Amino acid sequence: MVLDYTFFYVEANIVCIIIFAMMLMREMGSVGRQTKQMIFFNIAISHMLYFVSDIAWVLILNDNIPHTALSASIVNISNAVLLSLITGFWFVYVELSQGETYIGVFKNRMLVMLPAVVETAVQLILFIFFPKTMLDDGNEMTIVYYIVFLIVPAMYIVVSAVRSFRRAMMKENFAVRTQYLVCAIYPVIITIFGILQTLWLAAPLFCFGCAIMMLYAYIINLNDQVSIDELTRLNNRTQLKKYVASESLKQGSDKQSRYVLMIDLNKFKHINDQYGHVEGDNALKRTADALKTACGGNPLRTFIARFGGDEFIIIAKTDNEDLIKELSASIKETLIRMNNEAGAKYELTCCIGYCRYSGDVAAFQAAMAKADEALYKEKAELGTLRQ
Repeated sequence: MVLDYTFFYVEANIVCIIIFAMMLMREMGSVGRQTKQMIFFNIAISHMLYFVSDIAWVLILNDNIPHTALSASIVNISNAVLLSLITGFWFVYVELSQGETYIGVFKNRMLVMLPAVVETAVQLILFIFFPKTMLDDGNEMTIVYYIVFLIVPAMYIVVSAVRSFRRAMMKENFAVRTQYLVCAIYPVIITIFGILQTLWLAAPLFCFGCAIMMLYAYIINLNDQVSIDELTRLNNRTQLKKYVASESLKQGSDKQSRYVLMIDLNKFKHINDQYGHVEGDNALKRTADALKTACGGNPLRTFIARFGGDEFIIIAKTDNEDLIKELSASIKETLIRMNNEAGAKYELTCCIGYCRYSGDVAAFQAAMAKADEALYKEKAELGTLRQ
């Protein structure tokens, strides 16, 4: 490799290390770290270590570091292990970001990372006991090495991309589709950059691809923090305002009416007082799941948000009021069913009021007031107005 390209390669990786370090320092300064943030730390650190290992490999190829079987083995084992960790941690991060409850359990996260651990063990065994299968006579990597090197990261990439893309296509997620699509394409894009770098090693395309995509994903994550309700993983008021404003801009080209549905839980104060706020939070999360399930099983295109407390809002695009009535009934039935399946000691029901509007922002405010009025009329009829 030409010396000028070597220094450029090293400098590019150092710049990318600095970019990741800046993101890491910003996250370390945040208050109340959660599991998702800790996984982000792991992703960032794994990237930085990979770039260091990549620098070492380039220096070995250019004979700045002796190109021996030992140096080649150490660096390429590091590359394989770190790439598996990067893709494994990314899979966990995506599952957490998209609200999959199973991944919140530590044991399940360890099971998800098991393939990366297995690959590490396989790499060590092959390099120590069967070095000729991994290195040729010139201390270059063999085809066996590349197969072992890529199989686990490829698995994480494919599964993560497919699951994210599938969620992005769900009707109930269309308002946050961009976030899900970013999660789907991130590992694909860096894989493409990695392949191109393998074909053209003089250009540090992998580190550039990682830095660009991680910065974009980081920006999307910051947006997610201000637009997604932390407890229920539904859209919050900020995102609701953005959505209503964006729909208002479409009014000239989209003549279809919208309906706003106001949902309020019955006897929620009683649940908090009788069973505690932790169980109250569980009831809210169960309600969010019921709303997503009911909307997902309905042909309507819907936007779901937590308005505050135990109040939720759904905006549905349709001119057919019968479909709104069907959706309302489905929400109530789904909420009761999911609460019973969870074995809760209390009833979990809701009242729903709805109103049609044109799509204009001003019309939305008026429709909200009418939907709220209809909601409280239903609550008064059921005797749950103050409960």
